[in-house]
Amino acid sequence: MLRPGITRRGSTEERVVRFAGETGIPLLRAGLGVVYLWFGVLKLFPGGSPAEDLVQRTVSALTFGIIHGDLARVSAAITEIGIALVLLSFRVPLVTAALLVGHVVLVSTPLVLFPAEMWHGPLQASFEAQYILKNLVTVAAAVVIASSHPRVR
Repeated sequence: MLRPGITRRGSTEERVVRFAGETGIPLLRAGLGVVYLWFGVLKLFPGGSPAEDLVQRTVSALTFGIIHGDLARVSAAITEIGIALVLLSFRVPLVTAALLVGHVVLVSTPLVLFPAEMWHGPLQASFEAQYILKNLVTVAAAVVIASSHPRVR
């Protein structure tokens, strides 16, 4: 029976909000973990990722040519798989957030390193640039994950 002053709608709303509060961060971590794992595994195989050429050129530019070609591709793959495993461990939220933000910063460098390819005009991002810019959502997710640290709650 409903408590006085509580409608069925209010009760359902409370349940939905409670469910979202309990499952939101784990679902966020699982979703990001699956995406990072998927994209990382694709990079393990030559030709497996549509971002392969951009990844190789970016890693080469950032390491001043020390890491290039297949080693650059595999390094990026291992990094993304590692981030996925941390996400999917559902532990160390602050470390997870730091890894996500660090990764987003690094994968955003083509916007500056290769501006002619990334921008067709003012605010006219290429497909690759749009792919990179969507990582702003990852930064927001990192902030939410960091907020799940027990000392913050």
